[in-house]
Amino acid sequence: MNAWDISLLHQINTAWSHPVLDWLMPALSAIEAWLPLIIVAVLITFWRGGRRARVMLLCVGVAIGLGDGVISNTLKKTIGRVRPRDARGDVIIRDLGNGSPAFMRLFTRPVVKSSEPNGATHGKSFPSSHTVNLFAVATVIASFYRRAGALMYLLAAAVAYSRIYCGAHWPSDIPPSMALGVLVGLAVVGAARRTFLKNLT
Repeated sequence: MNAWDISLLHQINTAWSHPVLDWLMPALSAIEAWLPLIIVAVLITFWRGGRRARVMLLCVGVAIGLGDGVISNTLKKTIGRVRPRDARGDVIIRDLGNGSPAFMRLFTRPVVKSSEPNGATHGKSFPSSHTVNLFAVATVIASFYRRAGALMYLLAAAVAYSRIYCGAHWPSDIPPSMALGVLVGLAVVGAARRTFLKNLT
């Protein structure tokens, strides 16, 4: 691992920590905890948004399926990069506490502990699926609704940062994952433009 990668990881994961971030960053990473809110937002958009919004939702679904199920999954298996928390003993692991249903985890005390590498791995580090997925979604949304897309890009960037803060990814995992997400989003929107919305702007 490059020295700058380790140094930046240490800064974000350890030196720049704060008790508020110890809850906020894992909360941003816990996509499953936000699933009820996401489902409601999708249903309202489908119901009230019209044809354009429905095509956007279709593109979002395809982008996530392609980005997560195909690209991220294939690259993780091919590259096999170990996560920081599995590779080093000086990484702080941050997560939400247990809760059921999953959204109740948002109301629990965050778990903050030092990594203890023992040879076990908890998934692969490159690319960051969270980052690929959210930047793909942001790109799709921005192609249909620019202001909403700009907000989504900010959220995607915050989630990407949270993955380093929580010890799940190396800093060098993030920029290529962002680029992959944007490319996936553009490809899906391009296909949709040719197929459904020839006048999409």
